[in-house]
Amino acid sequence: MRNLGNIFLYNNNTINKAIYHQELEKMGYFLFDTDNLHKFTLYNKEIIPNVILFDFAFHTPLEYITSLENKFERSSIPIIVVSEAPRALIYHPSVSHYLSHEEARKNLEDILETYCVGNKRHHILYINLKPYERSDFAKSVQASEYSIFEVNTINAAQLYMKKNTPNIICINFLPALSKSQKLFSFPKTFYVDNTQNIKEMEQFLH
Repeated sequence: MRNLGNIFLYNNNTINKAIYHQELEKMGYFLFDTDNLHKFTLYNKEIIPNVILFDFAFHTPLEYITSLENKFERSSIPIIVVSEAPRALIYHPSVSHYLSHEEARKNLEDILETYCVGNKRHHILYINLKPYERSDFAKSVQASEYSIFEVNTINAAQLYMKKNTPNIICINFLPALSKSQKLFSFPKTFYVDNTQNIKEMEQFLH
């Protein structure tokens, strides 16, 4: 079986260990899984991962989560944080994706495949630079028949665009709109507000 990509997992949530190993390794990913931060950091210097994944148990202190985010803030690799903590309390501008454990069960496979394999054609690449806000826009997309790939950093959006092609790009932070348009040279790039509904963008999806 060919290696689809390297996933580095810092996991202090023992409940999910078996799930990660059974599912991700079966799909063809190389998985390095540890709850030892020193070992995790050393291994990260030896092999370049495609994705860095943090899975935090429910009782993990917020200060510990944010301290790990700070340690990896210079990483150019997509960082996924799986936690039940409110996004507003663990927000860090270097984190590419925030997922609850339920969201991870639904969306993690698509996220990993997007970065590692590519060739995805989501309807919307949503660059949400305000993930700490309630996103009615993303919820309205998910409630429709349209597919969405949400990232929370410009760097993650760049990595997405190297291997994938959306129908449109939506970005919810107006100062970053012109920067995104220059980076991607993608004609269908629009500003949206988190309170908007997908109905306002449907005309551009066809």
